[in-house]
Amino acid sequence: MLPLGFFFQHKLSMIDINVFIIITVFSTCLATIIQVIKEIIPKNDGWITISVLIILVTGLLLTINLSLSAWIGGILLTLFLIIPRWLLYRFDRLFEVKNYQKSRQILSIILCLHFTKYCQNYYQLLLGLELADNGNINKGINILNKNNTCLPIFNYYYGLFYYEILGDWQKCLQLFEHEIDKKILFSDPLLLTYYLRALGETGKLNQLFENISKVQSILLKQKKYTYISRIKLYGFAFSGQISALKQLFASELSFYPEYLQQFWLVTAKTVMNKNKDYYQILLKKYSMNHNILRASVEWRIKKTSIPLLEKIKNSAYKNLYQIHINNKKTNINTNILRSKNKKITLFLITINFLVFVTQIRFGGSENLETLYQLGALVPIVVWEGEFWRLITANFLHYGWGHFLMNMLALYFLGNLVEAISNKYHYIIIYFLSGIGSMFAFSLLANYTNKLDYILVGASASVMGLVGSLTAIFLRRWLNEKSSINSKRLSMMLIIITVQLISDYLIPQVSMLSHLFGLLIGFMIESFIGVFSTRKT
Repeated sequence: MLPLGFFFQHKLSMIDINVFIIITVFSTCLATIIQVIKEIIPKNDGWITISVLIILVTGLLLTINLSLSAWIGGILLTLFLIIPRWLLYRFDRLFEVKNYQKSRQILSIILCLHFTKYCQNYYQLLLGLELADNGNINKGINILNKNNTCLPIFNYYYGLFYYEILGDWQKCLQLFEHEIDKKILFSDPLLLTYYLRALGETGKLNQLFENISKVQSILLKQKKYTYISRIKLYGFAFSGQISALKQLFASELSFYPEYLQQFWLVTAKTVMNKNKDYYQILLKKYSMNHNILRASVEWRIKKTSIPLLEKIKNSAYKNLYQIHINNKKTNINTNILRSKNKKITLFLITINFLVFVTQIRFGGSENLETLYQLGALVPIVVWEGEFWRLITANFLHYGWGHFLMNMLALYFLGNLVEAISNKYHYIIIYFLSGIGSMFAFSLLANYTNKLDYILVGASASVMGLVGSLTAIFLRRWLNEKSSINSKRLSMMLIIITVQLISDYLIPQVSMLSHLFGLLIGFMIESFIGVFSTRKT
C-alpha cells in the first residue's frame, strides 16, 4: 500500500464549491442583464432590478463570509431568476397554444416572485381570455375594457384580443393600421405576429407576404425564435402550403395541440380548394371548449374567400418562397438539436455509472486507495509500466458531485456531437482526448519531476467534445459565414472561457488535463474535416 501522503489531495473543499457557486451567481445575473438590454427577455418584468440586487447582496456577504455569500446568493438566484425563467418558458408555450387557464396559473406563481405591473397586467389579460374562451364572453370583455391603469403596451394587447374574442379581424386590422404607431408595432413581437395574422384573416395576402421577410429579420435580431415559427405558420396556412405546414408541425411547432394543428391545416385546405365544409366539421369537433377559436372559424365562414396564389404579386411570392427555404434550413437545425440518436452517449454514461458503482462497492468513491487500486492515473506508476491507467482513469470519479457534473456535461455535449458528427469520429475523439490528455499530463509531470499526483475523471474526454464542436462550428462558419454557426461558435468560446476561469479559481481541478483534452479534440476534428474535404 502506498502511503496517503503520496497522493495529491484531489477532494474539492467547501471553499472551492463556494467559489463555483459565486461564479455561477455573478455570471448568470450578468447574462440576464445583457439579455434584458438586448430585449431577449421583457424589460418591464424587473429582471435587471432583481439581478442587480442579487449581485449586491452576494457581493456584500462576500466581504463577511464566503460560505454564507455562496449559499444565500445561490438561493436568491434559484428563487428569483432560475425558477421564474423556467416558468416563463412554460408560460410562453402555454400562451401560444391558447391554454389560458394553465398559463394564468403559472403566471400567478411568477407574480409571487416578480410582483411587477407588467405581470399584473398580463394576469388580467389572461383572466379575460380564459373567461371568454370558456364561454363567459361578456365577463372576459368587461375585464379587458375596464382596466384603465394598465401599461401603455397593454392598451394595444387588450384591443387586439378584444377583436379576436369577437372574431372581428377587420377591426383588428384597423387597430394596427390607424391606432398603433409603426415604431411600437415593429418593436413588439406579439403585436407584429398578430398584425400578420390580421392581414391573412382579411385576405390581404400581398401585404402579408411583402411584410414577412421584414418581420422575420426584426424577430431574428430580437432573438424571438418562437415568433418566427408563428409567422411561418401564418405564411404557409394563408397561402395553402399544406405540406410545408405539416413539416412545421412535425418540427418547430410539434408542441401545438391537435385542435390548433387541425385549425391551421383546414385554413390551408380551404385556401386551396375554396371548400368551407372543412370549417363546419372543425366546429362540430373542437369548438365546444374553445369559444375564441369558434369566433375565428365563424369569421372565416362569413367572409369572402382568400385569394389564391395566382393573384399574389411576384415580389410577395418571392418572400413566401424565401420563408419556405428558410423553413427547410431551420428544420435541418431543429432535427440536429432534437436528434433521438443518443446510443453512444448513453452507452458511455452507463459505463461511467457502472464503474462508479464499483468504486462505491470496493471502498467508496472518495477513498484514494480504492481509486488507486481501480486504475487512477499516478504518473510515477504509469512510467513504471502501468500504461493501462491512461484508459481506466477516464472512467473513475471522485465523489458524487464530480461524477454528476461530468455526466451532465457528457449528456448535453455528447448528444450534440453524436447528432452532427459521424459516430466513429465521436468515439475516436472521446477516447483519444481522454487517453491523450492523461498521457500528456503524465509526460509533463515526469518532465517537471512532479510525480505525486492522482488524476481521475471523464472531464478531459468531455473537453475533447467541446474542442470537436468548436472545430465543427468554426469550419462551418468559415465556409458559410452564417449567423447560426457564428452564434454556436460564440457559445463554445464562452463555455471554454467559463471552464478555464473555474479551473483557475479551483486549484484542485486540473486545468492542464482540460486544456490537453480540448486541444486534442479540436485537432482531431480539424484533421478529419480537412481529410473529408480533400476526399470530397
